[in-house]
Amino acid sequence: MDVSSIAVGFLAGAATTYLASYFLKSKTAATATTQTAFASSVNLPDQLWQAHEKLLTEMKQDLDNPEFQFHREFYVMKKGWGWSRWGFHRKGPCLAYFLDDHDNLLQQLDTLAAHGLISNQGETDKNTIKFRLNDKFVELLRGRKD
Repeated sequence: MDVSSIAVGFLAGAATTYLASYFLKSKTAATATTQTAFASSVNLPDQLWQAHEKLLTEMKQDLDNPEFQFHREFYVMKKGWGWSRWGFHRKGPCLAYFLDDHDNLLQQLDTLAAHGLISNQGETDKNTIKFRLNDKFVELLRGRKD
């Protein structure tokens, strides 16, 4: 082995170590940020509940329904976009919230996501967005007494 091979090997190892630590720190920082955001909303502040009362009440009613007690994913769409056409009915019952039923639904969901209560799972097609409820958020909704 010559000196250049040893130098290249050393640099490749150092670069790999740096990149691995960078991505691990990013994931840890993102988790810490989510935990911090969630910790600040553990009591589900009245201000948040009042701002999104209609949506959160509907979510609570859905989660109190035994048919949906273990559901964490939900879809957002317009009513006219063909609920049965997209095949959701074939997968069994699922949660869906309609843009027609809630004013500024996407903005409300963005606010809940910013607090770490839900996460955007992306678009399932051009007309439907899929979200996931945080388990602690589900517990908070179920525990809410009105």
